[in-house]
Amino acid sequence: MKIGVQMYTVREFLKTPQEINASLKKIKEMGYDMVQLSGLGPCGVDELAAMLKDNGIEACGTHSAWEQVADPAQLKVLIEEHKKLGCSQIGIGIKPGIYGDTYEDYTAFIGKINEICEQTEDSGLGFGYHNHELEFMKFNGVCAIDRMIEECPKMEFTLDVFWVQAGGANPCGYIDKLKNRIRIIHLKDFRVNARQRQYAEIGQGNLDWRGIFSRCAQYGIPYAAIEQDGDFMKDPFDSLAVSKKFIVENGYWKS
Repeated sequence: MKIGVQMYTVREFLKTPQEINASLKKIKEMGYDMVQLSGLGPCGVDELAAMLKDNGIEACGTHSAWEQVADPAQLKVLIEEHKKLGCSQIGIGIKPGIYGDTYEDYTAFIGKINEICEQTEDSGLGFGYHNHELEFMKFNGVCAIDRMIEECPKMEFTLDVFWVQAGGANPCGYIDKLKNRIRIIHLKDFRVNARQRQYAEIGQGNLDWRGIFSRCAQYGIPYAAIEQDGDFMKDPFDSLAVSKKFIVENGYWKS
C-alpha cells in the first residue's frame, strides 16, 4: 500500500502555483511520494502535471467539484484532465448541498451517482465517494451509507476512518464490509480533548491502527492518504511528520 498525503491537509499553502510546487517539494522531502489532490488554488492541468513529474510524486486521485462531476460534458473534460495527471480515480469530498438528508434525497443522489459511475467506468477510471458522519443517519433502521454500498455497486469508497468513528460505527467493520471497493483510504486519528471531538495526528488519538492497517494489507487497498483537517500540533507539515513517524516506527510502512 502506498501511503501519501491528502493535499487538503496543507490547503493554506496551496493558493498559487508557486505555493503548490513548494508544498509538493516539501512533501517529497518528508518521504512521501504520493498525494491525493484537493484544496488547490488555480493551477493549469499541464502545469500541475509537470510539477508532479518534476517532484517525483504520484497523484492517486482527486476530490473534484460536484458541478463538474454531475454534468456529463464537464465530466468528460474532467476525465481527460485526470488522465493527464495520472489519476486513477475521480472523487467527491462530500454529498453536495443540493441533496438534503431525507430518504428521498438519498434516493435521488444514488440515482445520479450511478449515472456518473457508468461514464467514469467507460473511461477506465474509478469514481470514489468520501464519507463523513452524515451518511450514518438511519432510515427505517438502515444507515444511508449501507444503502449507498448496496445500491451503488460500481462506486468506490474513499473511506475516512475518522468520520466512520464520528458516525458511531467501527472503522475496521467498514473496511471488512467494503473490502476491495476501497481504492483510497483516509487516515486521521480521533482524539477527545476538553469534551470536544478533535482531529489528531496518527497515533495521537484512540483509533485501532493495528486493526486498520492489518485490514488494508488483507484486502490489498492500494492507497492510503493521510488527511488532517485541523487541530494541528503546530502546522500541518509538522503534523504530517508526526503521523509518518508513528506509522514507520510501528512497522505499518517501510519508508
